[in-house]
Formats: sequence, C-alpha cells, structure tokens
Amino acid sequence: MVKKIMDLYLLLYCMAGLGVLGAAGMLATNLSYRRIIRKTGRLSNLKEKWLNLWKTRDRLLHRMNRFVWYCSLLSTAVLGLAFYLTTAYDLEKGMPLIYLYIGAAVPVVLMLLRWGLDFSYKESLVMGTLSDYIEQMRTWVEEIPTKEKADPILKEQVVDKITASIRQTAASGSHFSKMLTPEEEEIMREIIREFMD
Repeated sequence: MVKKIMDLYLLLYCMAGLGVLGAAGMLATNLSYRRIIRKTGRLSNLKEKWLNLWKTRDRLLHRMNRFVWYCSLLSTAVLGLAFYLTTAYDLEKGMPLIYLYIGAAVPVVLMLLRWGLDFSYKESLVMGTLSDYIEQMRTWVEEIPTKEKADPILKEQVVDKITASIRQTAASGSHFSKMLTPEEEEIMREIIREFMD
C-alpha cells in the first residue's frame, strides 16, 4: 500500500494541490478586496465608508495569511510524511528529489505571492477616508454658532454624537475593539469637551 502511494506520487500531488489551493485563495481574496474598494467608492457617508474599509481590510488580510500558513504547513507535513514512509518502510529506490523540490517551493512561492498581492500598503486609502470623516465632524462642530456652543445641553448632544460614532467604530471589530471601557469613555468625553472649548 505504501509502495503504491509512493509509486503513484500521491503525496507529491497533494503538496502541489495545497500550493495551488493557497495561490487561488490569495488571488480570490485580493480580487474581493478590489471589489470592496470599488463598492465603497460609491458611498457618500464617510463614516460608513471608513468602517467598511477598515473592517474588511483586516478580515481579508487575516484570510490571506491563513491561506499562506495553513497550506505551507500542510505541505511541509505531507513532505515529512513522505520522508517517514520512505524511511519506515525501507523503500529500495528512496524518496525522489522532486518531493523536496515541491516541498520547498510551495511555502516559498506562497510567501512571494503573498508579498506580491499585499494590499496593506493601501492603508493611505483607509486613513484618507478617516481624515475626511474627522474633517467633516470638525466642520460640523465649527458650524454651531459660538453662542450655542456655550449651551450645556447642545454641548452634551455634540459630545454624545461624537462618542456614539467612536463607540460604533470600536464595536465594529476593528483595531479599536479593545477600547472604551466606561472609564475610557468618560476620559474620551472630557477630551471632546475640552476640544470644543
């Protein structure tokens, strides 16, 4: 049975299949990110645009990393299995070198492809959208007449609106998801109040 597996190169085809699976998965992830960028380009709500870009960017980067590492590790495990079967069952012709070539090539090619398809450099797009949103909020606060800014009720409404916006960002599973315990929220409210004065 083991001799038949080695003679039919089943483990070799398995390693090559894992390489193809990883490459296809990364290409599909990259195309998904491009499609999402096109779709969010049509959004007019800057907050929604920024949240969509940030959440999906993180999720897709993690997915791309999983395609690289899982397929590379499984390919290395299959190479180890082929080596074990060759030595344990003392096959007379040994393990062909093509196993070593494919076993080394799959992780290297997947890492190079991951580097080539990397979209984390598009961080400027996400940060540009965030800065546009902050500028829009600043303009909104500055449009309130000075006399009304002194009104404590209106001031609290503005603070509530900005805090709610930040809370939504923190709840969206982005980098800010560990933020906003009640103490941190109160500190944030104080900073917003000082900024408005």
